[in-house]
Amino acid sequence: MRHADDRRGFTLLEVLVAVAVLGLALVSLLALHVRNIDLIARDQRVTEATMLARGLMAEVDAGPFPDLGLTDGDFELDYPELYPGVQWEREVLTGPVPDVREVRVRVFRGEQESGDDVTLTYFVRRR
Repeated sequence: MRHADDRRGFTLLEVLVAVAVLGLALVSLLALHVRNIDLIARDQRVTEATMLARGLMAEVDAGPFPDLGLTDGDFELDYPELYPGVQWEREVLTGPVPDVREVRVRVFRGEQESGDDVTLTYFVRRR
């Protein structure tokens, strides 16, 4: 004969507590996954901006000795509809020694500064 104390298994309360703990863990993991997706998207934007800035620097390096001043633009002519809203500024300053110019290229999205902005500085010597 069996007694009531010999029953094995989980009570409904134990199952509900286990499900609640599991649910909290899954919600935490989901939030972490969404954050990782946002970080990957930001890293991709920064990588694209860096490559675009390096392309602008290569144009300066391959071209004639740059004139002093500020120029700006976007990438619509070179890459139609590929980088909408991405703009660039190129500032040419006098360098630390004669016949050297400091070139600063900034690639950014929109008018406000963001964490996606990239600024490269390069020195060009007169050939």
